[in-house]
Amino acid sequence: MTQRESDVNPYLQGNFAPWRMEGDVWDLDIEGELPAALRGTFYRNGPNPAYEPTGLYHWFSGDGMIHAITLQDGRASYRNRYVKSQGLVEERAAGRSLSGSMFRPNPERPRKNTANTNIVAHAGRLLALVEACLPTELTPGSLETLGEYDFGGRLRGPMTAHPKIDPETGELVFFGNSIADAAAFGYHVADRAGALVHSTPITLPWASMVHDFAITEAHAVFLLGSLVFRPERLAEGKNPFCWEPERGMRIGVLPRRGEGAAVRWFEVEGGYVFHPMNAYDDGDSIVLDVARYGRVDLMTPAAMRDPAPDADEAARLHRYRIDLQGGAVRSQPLDDVSIEFPRVDERRVGRKHRFGYAAAAGPEGSSHRSLWTAVRRYDLERGTFESRAFGEGNGAGEPLFVPRTPESDEGDGYVLVLVYDRARNASDLWVLDAEDIQGEPVARVRLPHRVPYGFHGNWVPAA
Repeated sequence: MTQRESDVNPYLQGNFAPWRMEGDVWDLDIEGELPAALRGTFYRNGPNPAYEPTGLYHWFSGDGMIHAITLQDGRASYRNRYVKSQGLVEERAAGRSLSGSMFRPNPERPRKNTANTNIVAHAGRLLALVEACLPTELTPGSLETLGEYDFGGRLRGPMTAHPKIDPETGELVFFGNSIADAAAFGYHVADRAGALVHSTPITLPWASMVHDFAITEAHAVFLLGSLVFRPERLAEGKNPFCWEPERGMRIGVLPRRGEGAAVRWFEVEGGYVFHPMNAYDDGDSIVLDVARYGRVDLMTPAAMRDPAPDADEAARLHRYRIDLQGGAVRSQPLDDVSIEFPRVDERRVGRKHRFGYAAAAGPEGSSHRSLWTAVRRYDLERGTFESRAFGEGNGAGEPLFVPRTPESDEGDGYVLVLVYDRARNASDLWVLDAEDIQGEPVARVRLPHRVPYGFHGNWVPAA
């Protein structure tokens, strides 16, 4: 008898294991009291394989499932739905996985658009995202899958899972990266109404997984790490990602406006960044805060079977100051604790930020490289931080800042974070006072079941 992948793969066990039931729950139990002004929906996306994988499985490859928690008038409701890609529709008809394994995909089938990484709202559209494919449009409210969205035929390649919305212009700024072809990298801008109005092709120095980027008021900032994509290894059924620190890392700066502008590349020490926190212009310099890894062994079979993190394979908050005049880059560690999923107040995207938030390692450490059991709030003006730990085994997701009112100061509001409660094998949405995350929670919304560990989401205020 062949051992099932779910019996041996740590990304298919515990709260990484899929939750395959879709449903709706009204009037969720609430501890504390939800502020009446907190009106909107907390969306979270993540991988949730609908069928038993047929080979080596990685967390990045599961089918997307959207979890939506709506808060209104002091009450809370929940809805979850799969993103019904064409591939998933066909698998449901067959009653089994048809996609092949991580490094040996089914050659007779097109790449499945899992749309499992992020979910954003812009210009009246709700888009589920994965970096290798087009966006998938969903119906707000019902979460019904409408299909792939290509901006009226103007977007002919993939879209990053991490677009940025300029808080002043309302523009949706993004890039697309095919990974396999370093020459097929594109930078794009959609206007406030959602029309794609600008596209610029960019040639990367080498093929790599450029997962996220940052914007300032004047620039787009790309991070090219020491993780190199070798497509010839994929053809051999091997892991195509290779760690090549001798290449160093490069930061690319592109003017956001100006036809024909070229990317300017700055060399820094080897490393890798999945997620920046934010960036901003500071005179003739750019300040860029990121969660920086010293090393990443992505998708290696050893790392997938043994989830224990190596000391070098932890991201830590780091600042780069890029001197656009002199060409030098100052590299400065800001913390020594493992973090991921860094965020800022969305009203500060591309502008100088004082506060930042991240999922973080708890005081007990972690036995799994993708498990964080605390959240951290940084005051970057004072150089201080506060942490809220949830307890060993109680994994915390990406923290989202929601301002108390649209006019509130940057740090005045709430931190929303989805946390797994191991004792009851279910998840809660914690609402913390952003100015006192260690204090008594404002409210704790109890979900009736667990939400598998996932990736990213956003808060969408009620209209």
